[in-house]
Amino acid sequence: MSDSLQVVVVASPFAGLAPLYEVDPDADTLVIVPPQTEPFAPWEEVTTPTQQKTTSTTAAPPASRPGLRIKVSSKHLSFASKIFKSKLKYAGGQKSKQSDGRIHLQLAPEEQFDSKAVAIVLNALHGKGSKVPKEVDLDTLGQIALFVDKFQLFDAVEVYGERWISRLEHTIPDAYNRDLIVWLCISYVFRNAEVLRGVTKTAIVGSDGPIKTLGLPIRDKLIKHIDEQRQLLVSSAIEIVTSTLEKLVAGKAGCNKYHCDSFLLGELVKTLTKSKLVWPRPERPFAGISFLFVVSAVEGVFTSPSHSRGSAVCGDLWNVCNGVAAKPNGNGYVNGNGRGGRGPLTPEASPEPVLRNGGGYFDTHECDARKSVARLDELDALEDAVRGLDLEGALGYRNY
Repeated sequence: MSDSLQVVVVASPFAGLAPLYEVDPDADTLVIVPPQTEPFAPWEEVTTPTQQKTTSTTAAPPASRPGLRIKVSSKHLSFASKIFKSKLKYAGGQKSKQSDGRIHLQLAPEEQFDSKAVAIVLNALHGKGSKVPKEVDLDTLGQIALFVDKFQLFDAVEVYGERWISRLEHTIPDAYNRDLIVWLCISYVFRNAEVLRGVTKTAIVGSDGPIKTLGLPIRDKLIKHIDEQRQLLVSSAIEIVTSTLEKLVAGKAGCNKYHCDSFLLGELVKTLTKSKLVWPRPERPFAGISFLFVVSAVEGVFTSPSHSRGSAVCGDLWNVCNGVAAKPNGNGYVNGNGRGGRGPLTPEASPEPVLRNGGGYFDTHECDARKSVARLDELDALEDAVRGLDLEGALGYRNY
């Protein structure tokens, strides 16, 4: 981390160019923030084996702000950060004061610190509360977190961090995307256990491989544990799907009345093949496969009226098994629910579903195929059981 800060022994090239910002009027130190030339936390789409598309937001172009020179107190810097303290102690021994009588500390250009974020943090650790904004946008908070993490400044901005997060919590996404990764960084740096647990759960459910870091200080152990939980969840989901398929193929989930099992088997094989989830069966580490991808691939086949994920691709199958069908129209046809077409009413000897009692309904019946349809509830239970990761262990020590 100490490489993120340099003591300038010769005149800084930014000294006469960058705007001057005053935090401490009696400053004995000048913190120099080089211009930010790259976008913050850019998200790049990567094509996966399953062609899965991830909902995402993209980083805004870098601000046109130039570098910034910030007048600060070495005492405040040393008190707030061991890293600053070490550098200032070294600078004092090297007689590194510039012509303006101050020690110049230049932030590393490759770190791409945001001058606005740096100024906010330095105001906070100098006790300039009136200059610290009560709320900030997500990218600014993310860039504050980056600076705080690099120079170990959490204690100096803890109270502000809690307020900033509380004002932004309603924007936390419920999908795996760029903003979720920024939130993961923020919750980790500011030690917000509740937010961290929530965003890691979303990442476990929605990511299709090791999560992207976007250049943010997300620890390797955290990335590893999220992916381990993802793989376990995907494995369990695929086990439910394939075991259902195997029962249908083996005739262990049949329907002797309306041949529901034949309909279900055909739809299931078709959608699993299209999604590359069968033959061969995916294996760990399930590259390019998320839990939500598995669910979305089969939910149309398995959807029941009680399932909340949306309209069914094969909703008629559930209605057939449940003894319910659409009423025929004036031409003697039944409007399809999820299969996209209309089918003629068929005679009683046909294996096709037949209207009964003249009222537009099939005979209610119970069959093993119907029980297979109900297994989607087990996928819901899998998702509900995902807890997310805990920031601290039982003894209060940080896990990451």
